[in-house]
Amino acid sequence: MVAIDWAISPDWLPLLSAIAQRNVAAPEVVAAQDWQKRDYDLMAGPTAQRLPGAHRAYAIDGVAVIPITGPIFPRANMMTEVSGATSLTTLQNDFRAALNNPEIGAIMPVIDSPGGVVQGVSSTYDLISVGAKRKPTVAHVAGLGCSAAYWLASAANEITLERTAMVGSIGVVAMLRKQVEPDADGMIAVEVVSSNAPDKRPDPQSEDGVKSILARIDEIEGHFVNDVARGRSTTTAKVKSDFGAGGDLIGARAVAAGMADRVQSQEATLSALRRTVANQRKLASLKQ
Repeated sequence: MVAIDWAISPDWLPLLSAIAQRNVAAPEVVAAQDWQKRDYDLMAGPTAQRLPGAHRAYAIDGVAVIPITGPIFPRANMMTEVSGATSLTTLQNDFRAALNNPEIGAIMPVIDSPGGVVQGVSSTYDLISVGAKRKPTVAHVAGLGCSAAYWLASAANEITLERTAMVGSIGVVAMLRKQVEPDADGMIAVEVVSSNAPDKRPDPQSEDGVKSILARIDEIEGHFVNDVARGRSTTTAKVKSDFGAGGDLIGARAVAAGMADRVQSQEATLSALRRTVANQRKLASLKQ
């Protein structure tokens, strides 16, 4: 039995399972390939230029636009290529490129993601959180900003979102598989775990197994909730009670709950950051 811990919207799990089984004809995979065909040049805008040293980020008048789209994975792999997903290593590279570029005065992650694998999310959160102290960072949720994607968004100085955008799904789920019937060859895989490692293969069909799995994912959820509370300048109690309780909130309801700062378009968020950069440059010229 293999367990993978996810911070992702539940309805995306069948897609990832289909990709993992290389079932490229599955409807979920076909839909994901359509997602991948989105033109990131159009997402960034007609005046955008590729940010030097970055893989997916763009520069527009001193603002780095960094797409965070599709399922989130720790590294680039078949999953990211087939599903139009986001690699955290690529995202970290692009964010550092924006931080280290003297021509960039502000950063705008544009998010449309259901979340993903929890591995590497906390370190990426830390990178964005520290970077946001150096350069103004506003995360804009264009569609979905759920689970791990919201975890990342909460590290920004502010969060803006479209009227119909959804944020939340704060929580962690363990996806497990256990063989219960023989395979096509009439064989069945049997695992025998060493005497002193009963939790190496916890049984999700037993009470003790569920307790072991819950202990792990609850600990990860604790870090998730703590980071969101820190990023949103609130308490863990409020995150647990008001931030959807594992569900999603849309637009103005999310703002009212404290999960985001404003409902506005992507263009309005970009325009505000462009003005911020222009003002930075005016101040710098006056000091010369």
